Amino acid sequence: MFRKLIITTFIAILVAKSSNADEIQMSNGSRLIGELIRIEADKVIFSTPFAGTITISQDNVERITTKDPVTLMMKNGTVYRERQIIATEQTMLMKSEDMASVVFDASDIEMVNPEPWKLGEGYQWSARFSVATEAKRGNSDSDEWDLKASSAWLSLKDRYTLKGNIEFEESRGIKTEDNWYLFSKYDRFLEPGSKNYRGAKLSFEYDQFEDIDLRTVLGPHLGRQFSKSQRFKLEMELGPVWVNENYADGAKEDWVGALWFIDASTDIIGFGSTLYFDHDGILKVEEPGETILNAILGIRFPIAGGFETSFEIKYEYDGGAVEGVDKLDSTYNLRLGYSW
Repeated sequence: MFRKLIITTFIAILVAKSSNADEIQMSNGSRLIGELIRIEADKVIFSTPFAGTITISQDNVERITTKDPVTLMMKNGTVYRERQIIATEQTMLMKSEDMASVVFDASDIEMVNPEPWKLGEGYQWSARFSVATEAKRGNSDSDEWDLKASSAWLSLKDRYTLKGNIEFEESRGIKTEDNWYLFSKYDRFLEPGSKNYRGAKLSFEYDQFEDIDLRTVLGPHLGRQFSKSQRFKLEMELGPVWVNENYADGAKEDWVGALWFIDASTDIIGFGSTLYFDHDGILKVEEPGETILNAILGIRFPIAGGFETSFEIKYEYDGGAVEGVDKLDSTYNLRLGYSW
């Protein structure tokens, strides 16, 4: 009897809560009760009491009904606040207590409950940190570690980027690799939400085994975000740079070059993975044979709670490397990281 009373009470609580909850009707006939967090691009982010926050493809959603007011941002830039919605794949009804109802095509909506920065309020902060390390004992004794971090602050008007990495390797007590790299960049979009931007970058680099005490790169650039979707992201930059190089033997060199940058990624492989390609190069105007090229090709897999693992191949080419130093250096890394 007592057990039956508990079950009855539990069901009553669920019914009471569901009456004040948002609802998703799936195309397969099932129904989800919970809270609509956000709709953007081709996905619906929904919080449920039984499975936590889940992400659903819009292709699997037949109808969405909200009990609490939401904020809608339309593709034409119009923002509707404090509205309740009843949506289907074709049309959407938007209701408000003190305003007339509005009906429009579901394709006209850009997103529901957008993050504040997408409404021009503050910045979106994203960051990624990863480490690759290796220790060998036996026939060879060596220790190697590689730390890499990046962070970006993005608004509708501008973006700040900061990233860097440190690499160190020692074999039988003898150092075989020691270098670090620090990069900063500011971008200003030509207009809020534009794909085109202008900006400037500044970087510092040290590499003991390339005899570089400090390489400084400074210059402006023009850039464009050709595609920003998860299915395919492509961003490119181009601009002139001033390069200052201080070598271990005391020699110094200043030169002017042209710098380009490519950032591409896709989730086309599936399973939550991301295939990515980062490339930058500096063409030395007076001596094209001393061009500097860097490229990273990798694949990243999520683990849980923001943790991830990745495998990447890094190529570094320095056409102006000093005598006795290889111009091309390749590295294969299995990395463990965390991102938000």
